[in-house]
Amino acid sequence: MRESNKTILEELYRDHSKRLVGYVYSFLRSENEAEEVAQEAFLKLHSVENPEVIISHKAFLYRIAHNLAMKTLRRRKIIKFDTGINMDEMEVESNEPPADQKVSSQQEYKLFCDAVATLPPKCRAAFTLRIIHKKPFKEVSQELNISISTAEKHVLKGMRDCQKYMEKAKKKSINLTKEPSLEGIEVKRKIV
Repeated sequence: MRESNKTILEELYRDHSKRLVGYVYSFLRSENEAEEVAQEAFLKLHSVENPEVIISHKAFLYRIAHNLAMKTLRRRKIIKFDTGINMDEMEVESNEPPADQKVSSQQEYKLFCDAVATLPPKCRAAFTLRIIHKKPFKEVSQELNISISTAEKHVLKGMRDCQKYMEKAKKKSINLTKEPSLEGIEVKRKIV
């Protein structure tokens, strides 16, 4: 993201993060979910490939948040239907996720922990309190003895840096798993 776009994102975050949470809250009626959706909206805006084509970053941010809120509401809905099957009599093999899914999520978790460990100390502390321990920015600022806006900046930087770290690590692991190709390599034969 270019410097001017980074500045736009920081201004949007500073000026609209609380309003965006309120907007999302009006749909979800859950403060925690509203804060998570708002953060995800900022991350999605940050990861836009061509931000210079966006006419109104604020409108685009609110549209992302609206779509994420609707997605959250759809996930909440439980479709009830009567199948005529007694669920108590059915045998369930296992509640455990498949082994490959377990390994994948463990690798993802380790990668996330590695990413968090690379953050500067104050940034890591703010990020951990807010994202992992789900503390409001007010509590984060009180615990770290910093202003609320500084806590918000640390968390935003932490999200950005962790995302970059994880994307870079995933690309690296994809490149490592690819088969080496002989294309473009000159092969010399030794005559015996």
